Amino acid sequence: MATPNRTRRLANLLRRGANEKQETPPSMTDGAAWSLHGTALRRSREAAEAAQAIAAHSAKQRSAADVLHDRVHTAATRAQELAAGFGRVTDAFERLGLVALNAGLEGARLGETQGRSLLLVSDDVRSHVARGSESARELTATLGDVAADVNKLQSYVDQVRQGAQDASQEAARVAAAASDAERALVELESRIQHATGTDAQTAKLVADASEHAKALVSALGALGSTAPPRLVRNALRPALAPLLRMLAEPSAPFGDADEGAG
Repeated sequence: MATPNRTRRLANLLRRGANEKQETPPSMTDGAAWSLHGTALRRSREAAEAAQAIAAHSAKQRSAADVLHDRVHTAATRAQELAAGFGRVTDAFERLGLVALNAGLEGARLGETQGRSLLLVSDDVRSHVARGSESARELTATLGDVAADVNKLQSYVDQVRQGAQDASQEAARVAAAASDAERALVELESRIQHATGTDAQTAKLVADASEHAKALVSALGALGSTAPPRLVRNALRPALAPLLRMLAEPSAPFGDADEGAG
């Protein structure tokens, strides 16, 4: 059983510890603060990884857009070449129509007997020339529409390329900012550890011990005068001696609880 002198000593040590000036700000050793620091560090690393993934994806999109741009440019050039070719076909039909017209005039000059065959051929040729010229003009107009659509597509592809490039650059800046934030948080952690002599895991354990101590005080307060003192002392005896030694000897390791209650 704990002697009255030892009990008074423990009470005095507890009072002295409660009245001692804190050596470090609570926020520097608070487990919640360390938890927030760990969350911020983890999130900054996740942001850097996500930004790098976005940059890589944007680079792939830019590469695909470059390939599409080259193909659209080739299609636009080909459409222009076809339009020019159909323009030459139209010119050829017009010249052929002039030849047929001249043949018809020559047939009319020869008279109905000698020039009838020439007149019939001239009419037939001019009829085919008219249909061919009309078809050539329609195809030329269609190719013009196709070329206009291809030009719009090329403009859209250029916008996609620029957007992918901008996204890649922005992602690179975000990754750099996240990396800077991570380095700052690591430096902050180092400075806090140097200033407080503790780290995240130790701070968490200290916070847990503090919560357990508060719970013990609350439980003892709830007992009041209803519980027999002997029963309370017997229940607390396994913790009294180690607690007394830890409070009396600051250099003693907290994990060593082998000393008996006495």
